[in-house]
Amino acid sequence: AGGKIKIGARTFIDRGVIIRPLGGHVVVGDDCSVNAYCVLLGGGGIQIGDCTRIAAHSVIVASNHNFSDPDKAIKDQGLTLKGVVIERDVWIGAGARVLDGVVVGTGGVIGAGSVVTRSVDPGKVVAGVPAKIISER
Repeated sequence: AGGKIKIGARTFIDRGVIIRPLGGHVVVGDDCSVNAYCVLLGGGGIQIGDCTRIAAHSVIVASNHNFSDPDKAIKDQGLTLKGVVIERDVWIGAGARVLDGVVVGTGGVIGAGSVVTRSVDPGKVVAGVPAKIISER
């Protein structure tokens, strides 16, 4: 599937990063870093603001499988495509997962290994599975 990829000025994309728009888009702002072996899947659209840091092995997925009908194969139930927005000056720790429909507010921090299933208010620090607020900046 096609789509759009846009990488901002002075943004570093490390080796082994996989960026697939999957019919949507992946837009990474200026002065960002996307470190080794990250995966960005942009079916519903991924927007990453300026000055954001994404540590190694993190995954951002802007789609989700529907599975409510047990009489139908999951592959036949379609996808939700809400998208993911990472605002500016965010730090996503190593191995974190950010799932469809999430907005991470400006200055947010995602702890290593966290699974983010809900939006994060600006300046909040979240960690865990599922991620919960543990402090603020």
